[in-house]
Amino acid sequence: MPITVLKVRVNDLQPGMYVSSLDRPWLETPYPIQGFRIASERDQRHLKQYCDYVYVDVIKSEALSIPKHILLNDEGDQPKSDAAQILKLTQRPRIIYEKATSREEELSTAQTHYRSVENTYQTLLRDAENNAKLNLPVLRKSIEPMVQSIIRNPDAFIWLTHLKNMDNYTYHHAVSCSVWAVAFGRHLGLPTEKLNSLATGCFLFDIGKCKLPKALLNNTRRLSSEEFNTVKQHVLFGLEMVKQAKGVNKDVLDMIRTHHERHNGSGYPLGLSDDQIPLFGRIAGIVDAYDAITSHRPFCKPIPAYEAIDGLYQWRGVDFQTELVEQFIQVVGIYPVGSLVELSDDTVGVVISQNEHFRLRPQIMVLLDADKKLLDEFYEIDLRVDLESESATLPTISRGLPPGAYDLDQSQYYF
Repeated sequence: MPITVLKVRVNDLQPGMYVSSLDRPWLETPYPIQGFRIASERDQRHLKQYCDYVYVDVIKSEALSIPKHILLNDEGDQPKSDAAQILKLTQRPRIIYEKATSREEELSTAQTHYRSVENTYQTLLRDAENNAKLNLPVLRKSIEPMVQSIIRNPDAFIWLTHLKNMDNYTYHHAVSCSVWAVAFGRHLGLPTEKLNSLATGCFLFDIGKCKLPKALLNNTRRLSSEEFNTVKQHVLFGLEMVKQAKGVNKDVLDMIRTHHERHNGSGYPLGLSDDQIPLFGRIAGIVDAYDAITSHRPFCKPIPAYEAIDGLYQWRGVDFQTELVEQFIQVVGIYPVGSLVELSDDTVGVVISQNEHFRLRPQIMVLLDADKKLLDEFYEIDLRVDLESESATLPTISRGLPPGAYDLDQSQYYF
């Protein structure tokens, strides 16, 4: 087996080496969680303020920065590239999508498509509750423009997922999971037809819950073992309903059937594990869990996005496939677009755009002053601007905040 990660003391780092892990949590440092390349001795000195040693990714490092004998395995083969890892996950070459529009340019179009898919899903859910056949062609027609918007720039739709009405968790969970799944599939380089299937599957994987007692779904206490067994039936209910509709494909059925299966075999209804779970089912499980724990639910308050990401990271290799969790974290970032944050100068703002290679340094719209009073005029700052400055003046992010913190109403202030 080739060596792909090296433990290196900070004093021994060389320009060109790619740091993929630290000897402490990423959140205790100003560095991006997806790693960074050592460019100069200055980077080395700065890193020494936080770490004694780090882990270097051999594949992402410049070849001349790593001793040649380390790059080879016993047979003299080169280790697999990141593209090869994506290929192994998806079984297809990766399509590289570029942002074709800015968040601002895409936002108006995204709002129109967001309302369309939400209204379509509400109609679909009413049909399901009334035992009518599901009109999947109408759903697909509504989904396709949403997918195209996310392909152009995911930030706009991701922004809109944070403007959820707390009284309509069922509707918004379906839309949000679809958005995250498409953004995830886009990152993995899946073709458009597969992105459409991801969105469709997320709209439908909980459709069977309409057959469960409303009191059970809306309760505010922990479910008993018997009640939980009843809730599990929504998977089979949903499968039967969707199978009766026209034009459903295998990827969508896989998502409904396996979105509650878990990597270690602890899920339901079949107790599948590892590669027994189809890729789309593994993706569905991750986005379902992430959106659920960051949303208002009848029995649970949301947690900040960065805590949710930390939770997913802890569950890697247990509930979810490690490689997929790591790829999803790259999509979401520690502070996703639309999430509230408190800055080091005590002001509060909302993340409006990601800086792709500096996930801890996003663009922020500041809403509250240091006394937590609403500003008369909001202003934007890009936390990446001072990154290379010895005399930085911009604040940094102190902590993520849950939705609704300081009584901020996203739908009222963010447009």
